[in-house]
Amino acid sequence: MARALIRWCCVCLVLLGLGGCTPEPSGTGLQVKAIGVLDRFAPFEPVGGSAEIALFAARNEYEGFQFVITAGGRGAANVQVRISPLRNAAGDSIAGIEVFRERYVQVSKPSPHSPYPPQAWPDILLPAGKTSAITAAAYRAFPQNLVAGENLPVWVDVHVPAVTKPGVYTGEVLVTADGQATVSLPITLTVWTFTLPERSPLRTVFGTNGFRVAEIYDFERTGESVQDNRLIRAYNDFMLDHYLTPESLWDASPEADATGKPHFQRTLAGLGTVTENMRHYMQDKHASAYTYVFADSYPFADPLGKDRKKAQQFIREYAGWCAANAGAERCYTDPSFVDEPDTREAYQAVQRWGTFFDEVRLPKGEKIHFQVSEPPLNEQPELGNLAGAVDVWIPKFYDLWRDVDHLGKKVVEQRLAAGEEVWAYTALVLDFAEYRKNNPRADALAGNYPPVWQLDFPAINYRVPTWLFHRYGVTGLGYWDTLAWSAGTDIWHDAASFISDNPSSVVFNGDGLLVYPAKHAQIGFDAPLASLRLKWIRASVEDYMYIDLLLQAGETDFVNQQLGRIARHFGDWDNNPTLLMQVRQALGERLASL
Repeated sequence: MARALIRWCCVCLVLLGLGGCTPEPSGTGLQVKAIGVLDRFAPFEPVGGSAEIALFAARNEYEGFQFVITAGGRGAANVQVRISPLRNAAGDSIAGIEVFRERYVQVSKPSPHSPYPPQAWPDILLPAGKTSAITAAAYRAFPQNLVAGENLPVWVDVHVPAVTKPGVYTGEVLVTADGQATVSLPITLTVWTFTLPERSPLRTVFGTNGFRVAEIYDFERTGESVQDNRLIRAYNDFMLDHYLTPESLWDASPEADATGKPHFQRTLAGLGTVTENMRHYMQDKHASAYTYVFADSYPFADPLGKDRKKAQQFIREYAGWCAANAGAERCYTDPSFVDEPDTREAYQAVQRWGTFFDEVRLPKGEKIHFQVSEPPLNEQPELGNLAGAVDVWIPKFYDLWRDVDHLGKKVVEQRLAAGEEVWAYTALVLDFAEYRKNNPRADALAGNYPPVWQLDFPAINYRVPTWLFHRYGVTGLGYWDTLAWSAGTDIWHDAASFISDNPSSVVFNGDGLLVYPAKHAQIGFDAPLASLRLKWIRASVEDYMYIDLLLQAGETDFVNQQLGRIARHFGDWDNNPTLLMQVRQALGERLASL
């Protein structure tokens, strides 16, 4: 983050002989400082941080931390990082540790209303365990050479297995460079007594599909290539390892056979049958949701007309199979099936599809969950009424704020009382000029607006949404894509992932791109790489688990009191990462005390 004012204060203090600020690196040795998980520093920005790392985690939780290596006045050659196993007093260890170098991408044109000037931001996570030994690839994690004063940020993932004994574990970060003294940072991890569930209680559906992976890696998705199928599987598993369910689990989706029925025994080379693949995702990877591969033109040309009976029979068998293998409560239509209807014709299409799905009767009375990306409150009566046609409403964060907090409407509460679900999503950037008319306190740097997912907005935007979901009864989170970028953008250097096609070419940095698809030319092998923002979203889902466990334990008053310290509703929250982590620690300590 830009810290021009802080730098100016430091200069003034030095001139006055007062000291008190860390100067620009002028010595010959390395500087290593621990920073907060939501902190970011530019390549040559003075780094503020601490000399130790203190972590708190539940069992079966991922806990990440960051530190920044800064070269002294003569630079640094062959910088390497090692993390020791974390051990308790009895000698038990936690060895599930992954180290990533954070690679910078450049924001040349800020996103609309971004509070920051153009600059480089750390975002691409290069895994040390896989890329350090590869010398022919363009990018590797370590070793690295740094010029004087240059920063090298590092992200570390610690996975605490469910069988871990509670207590205090210690270890250290060790940083070395040629001809320089080794620098260490002590690590203390407190493992609490409670365990996070294997399957997230928060439903998630994030845009990722095999067609896009095939397009990126230039192959045709036929199901006949072992290598291609396993690459698509790697992307799906990667997302699920971050608690995010891909929008389309293609290898676990039946196609229509010659008779128009779903073919559950279709086999994909190197993977298995559709049913076996479904069990992999639901039982091994603990997917929180499954979306049917079914649309207005697939697998039948006219499902609402001449193909209606065949289409309903197909989805009836499909839904019954999903219920048997995943649980009916986790089976949904695709959220992009009807996307943001805003005309009378679109509303009528939703009503027709609602009737279509309601006519399908499952053996145990289960209902097909029809999702529509639309808020329950319709302020344009001329469009029609979708109540009764929709099973899962997916409004934007802004819609929830406007309908519930600004207008004081009870429509979300009414839909929940009717047995329906409410999810939420964000996309692109809020129109701040229009929003401030209703909420003058909104500030792109301070908070008090429905969070937006742009790389050049405060990092807390990616973490705070789930802290507010219980206020609205939201049980699902959606996002439009994770592998999208505009043609001609070099995503390894340029953050402009989405560029509007209007004459002004508005840039939305990082929108729709949470996973970096790496190839042999970049890192020596084909694989998905995480963004820093993906790690923040994973932590946000775990935050939701903390809150959910407390609510299940009857701790509603405590939850509201603690969350009220930082996040009241989508139009009233604080950009204060330090306070957020303090509140989260309080939630964890309360759970541990139960």
